[in-house]
Amino acid sequence: MARKLKSMDYIMLLSIFLIISVIVNIYSMVKLNNYKYKIGQQSYIEIEDFKQKNEINLDILAKSIEQSSIKNEDLLKLYKNYDAMSSDIMELWQQYGSYSQNAIPFFTKNIKTDKVMENEIHGKIKEYALSLLNKEMKNQANKLVLKDDDLISFKFMYDISSKISNYFNEFNNKTLNNITGEEKEKKVINEYYWIDMLDGVYKISDDYINLQWKVESADIAK
Repeated sequence: MARKLKSMDYIMLLSIFLIISVIVNIYSMVKLNNYKYKIGQQSYIEIEDFKQKNEINLDILAKSIEQSSIKNEDLLKLYKNYDAMSSDIMELWQQYGSYSQNAIPFFTKNIKTDKVMENEIHGKIKEYALSLLNKEMKNQANKLVLKDDDLISFKFMYDISSKISNYFNEFNNKTLNNITGEEKEKKVINEYYWIDMLDGVYKISDDYINLQWKVESADIAK
């Protein structure tokens, strides 16, 4: 009888342990999923901000190339947009790093890269735009005349923005079926499409990684 009671006690303890383990695992999974969803929410905001500023830049660049000049206020807007876009991309890489560390192996979306900083072309363009701004402030001119290296650089900037814009439009048409609003946000987060979009921007930027941007050193008040 004593042996039987001990066996039952053992089974009961084992059952309690298993129940506690299941509860802890479920809690951990829910907590992890909530964390990953918050990462996705923040990433979605940054992707949308990046896309919007890229469209604004695309319009400015197209007009500037057509006129072979750019007003100082538009040049300032370009600088601010590229600054924000560079920050968005770096934030997205940080979010991707957090996602990768907490994702289940074999069920993780991966971006194959070992040159994030070198690839981040928008930061380089930001520094180039800032250099042009400071040069114009010294010259006290109302606009920058685009010629020679500057005109070539602006054409490259336009090419990059145009390819990124086309990429996002194609992705939206094929993958998101032109859905908008909250439905679009949830799908981008739940399907981790923000990682696909980050990868797409990375691949476009990688084609221009060897471009040299003429940045003049100066004492600049940012």
